[in-house]
This record gives sequence, C-alpha cells and structure tokens, in this order.
Amino acid sequence: MTVVAADLAERFRTDGYAFPVDALTPAEADRAVKDCRMYLQTVSAVGGALARYAAFPKIHLVSMWADRIVHHPAIVDAVESLLGPELLVWSTNLFIRPAHSGSSLAWHQDAVYLGLDGFQQHAVRVWVALTDTTVANGTMRYARGSHLQGTSPHRFSSSNLEDIMRGEEIAVEIDEAIAVDVVLKAGQCSMHHLAMAHCSGPNHTGNGRFNLAIDYITPQVVPTAGEDSALLVRGESTGAFLPEARPVSDFDGAALQQFYAAAARRQKRIDETILNRGTTQNQDRT
Repeated sequence: MTVVAADLAERFRTDGYAFPVDALTPAEADRAVKDCRMYLQTVSAVGGALARYAAFPKIHLVSMWADRIVHHPAIVDAVESLLGPELLVWSTNLFIRPAHSGSSLAWHQDAVYLGLDGFQQHAVRVWVALTDTTVANGTMRYARGSHLQGTSPHRFSSSNLEDIMRGEEIAVEIDEAIAVDVVLKAGQCSMHHLAMAHCSGPNHTGNGRFNLAIDYITPQVVPTAGEDSALLVRGESTGAFLPEARPVSDFDGAALQQFYAAAARRQKRIDETILNRGTTQNQDRT
C-alpha cells in the first residue's frame, strides 16, 4: 500500500486539506477526460433522469471510467491513510468549468448539504484533476483551518441572479489571507474535510477544466434520516448503507436500474436535509 506522507496526513488534520497527492498517470488522466466527454454526450442524448444526474451523485455506478478512478489504488491507498481500511464511496461529482466561463462558486461547506452523521472524523472528499487546475482556470480555494470551526450557517449574499447562481455562501467572514489555491497537475488530487470552506473562480483560459470529486466514508458514518446506499471499495462492511455493485460495462441494464434507484434515494435525502436545515435556520432567526 502506498501511504500518504506523514506531513500530508498531519496537514489534513490541522489545515483541513492535503495536496498534491499523485494519483492517475498523465495517460490515465487524458483517457479519463476523453471518456468523460463521451459519457456526457451519451447521457445528453438519452436525456431523462440519466441526464439530470449526469454530474451527481452516482457517476461511478454507470460509467467504467469513473469506476476505475474510484477504485484507483493510489487514491484508495491515500484515503486509507487518512480514514482507515474500511472504505465506501458515497458519491461522485463532476465539476467542469468550460473555457472562458464566468461561472464561480461562493465560499461554502459541503457538509451542510449532505445529511451525514460522523463525517467529522470518518469522511473525506477527493478532488481529482483530470486536467491541470490553475488560478487562471478557476481552481478551488481553501480557507485553511476552517473545518475546525464546524459547520456554519449559509445564505445567499443577495437576491440578484449572479449571486444566486454562485450558490449559497457561508454566513461568516472568510479571511482572504488564509485562502490557498488548489493548483494541481492532471492526474493529481487534493483531499479535503467536508467542513472545509472553499470556493472557486471563473475560467479565463481557452481550455475546459475537468475535475471528479469522490466522497469516501467509513462504516462509522450514518445517514441523518432515510435510506441511503454506498459502494464498498475496501474492507467488508457497508454499515448503515445499502450495498451497491460495480458496473460490468458502460450503462449495462443492471447498472442503470441501480443508478436510477440510488440517485432518486439520494436526491430525496438531500432535499429533506436542505428543507430541515432551512427550517432550523428560520427558527434560529425568530
């Protein structure tokens, strides 16, 4: 097993992130981008729920390129160094910033949307660079150490369309002096705590930025409410999660059935999590 360097593991605990971690080879990353483009063309042509959930949350259940990445030994070994030998993939998320895109994401925390208990010590998001990620193409920025404060309230910064499109923003002031740009070469990855405050900027370059985010958890994590499922990638137990199976080929029949059920199950839980969070915040303001 390839173990993450001790200084990276320590940085994850203290800073809330660890990067760069070498994962895919340049050839593997290049192949993944090509396969990803083909995948997006296919799901767009099919439409329906497959297109709706093309970028989140279960890409690895229907596409062999994503399945290969979530099982990549260098990535799973790195995660094991942080979380231990019992590992599940809870979700995959595709983040693409097209060439010359003005889109951006406000400072936020992933944990507030996920509806998971136990994530504080037993979960990590791995952000895999399928292309180079740079300041110019809108890479992520971390607020160093922000995970130590736990989750914070979120709100839209204003009612104008641009701010709404940037997403909910953490309702505390982020000190730009502690912000760190996540600069990676294609094939490298970054690992961050689910309570890490982060944002991303516009892409000013002529090339698209492709990243696959993978949420790994251990069986100690449990859904806050309702059924959920996850894919065992190392170890023996799925804990409170219904077990998922790997695809045997792209979009095979059994994989599609599983994908539709798992995506609908997850969407229901996330919708309920956001609704309950909003209710709690409204009560806090009264």
